[in-house]
Amino acid sequence: MPDNNLIITTNSLSQTLDVQQITPDYFVAHYPEFVQRIIAKGNPAADTMRSYCDRIKYFLQWCAAHNRHPLAMNEYQLIIYREFLLNRGYKTDSIQASLVAVRAFYAAAKKIELIKVNPATDVAAPSLGNSDDALLHYYTPQQMNEIVHVFDSDPDAFTRNRNKLILYLMGVEGLRNIEVHRACQEDINWDARAIMVRGKGARGRMEPIYPCDETFEILDEYIKSIPKAPSIKKRGLLTPLILSSSNKNLLGRISRNGVRGIMNKALEACDLKHPGLSCHILRHSCGTNLYQETKDLRLVQDVLRHRDPKITARYAHVADRLTKRYTSKLVPHD
Repeated sequence: MPDNNLIITTNSLSQTLDVQQITPDYFVAHYPEFVQRIIAKGNPAADTMRSYCDRIKYFLQWCAAHNRHPLAMNEYQLIIYREFLLNRGYKTDSIQASLVAVRAFYAAAKKIELIKVNPATDVAAPSLGNSDDALLHYYTPQQMNEIVHVFDSDPDAFTRNRNKLILYLMGVEGLRNIEVHRACQEDINWDARAIMVRGKGARGRMEPIYPCDETFEILDEYIKSIPKAPSIKKRGLLTPLILSSSNKNLLGRISRNGVRGIMNKALEACDLKHPGLSCHILRHSCGTNLYQETKDLRLVQDVLRHRDPKITARYAHVADRLTKRYTSKLVPHD
């Protein structure tokens, strides 16, 4: 995590400087104040900004270790950095996120004319292949049942119920990692049996979902199992829903990496962790299983809250390919 003093507010020193006074070294030392004006239309969420700074800081450390000034890098050298990440065992989605952050770093430098060309523009992560092929990886209802039972052996009711709830929110209700991370207790309407979801993006558009009874039962058990002491760490008036159990952030809002780590451990315990794919596969599983059961694309679109029906339509193509694959296995070959 970057130091808090790296997240510089808009009352920054550079506002008093002319653009021509900003040197390459000054830019590198104060990159957060420039990058935050480039991403999310100049209004990134705090966790988004921290994620970008984490990845840029790691890149700058790599540059320093190789005696390279970041603003003197060319495209080929960035390809070497991508190769470094790959050799370190980083997955495709993680490499892609790192390159997006580095690209924003250079976009900010180009904006104030420290460089003429963004060397990261055409450097992409190793391909996973067709996006529909990625959706072919999903967990069946039987596998989801196997995953949830991994948590049964946890003697701590708080972490056991929390981890089950995360799985249900992602794999049954179709929430994204960031939406689980942002969820607050005030978002729950117990009378209407609804939850307001704080969507992706800086503003986190609020949308209602209507979870199944089983999800609400687990939610109720989880709320009751939250320790009474110490008190939950709030930011302002909002009470985070999914809480951390780590010593450093006990009963504070869980991080996105925390959500990812919990789910990955459960998937590994069931030997269901797909190389190169993140726990976002749980959301794909929700969409795939729902379509296979109902054949109703509009319902899938509503549950996953897709704005563009073309995105939802992929699930029909995937289901068709899965059916053909299954049928081909039943047909004897000469």
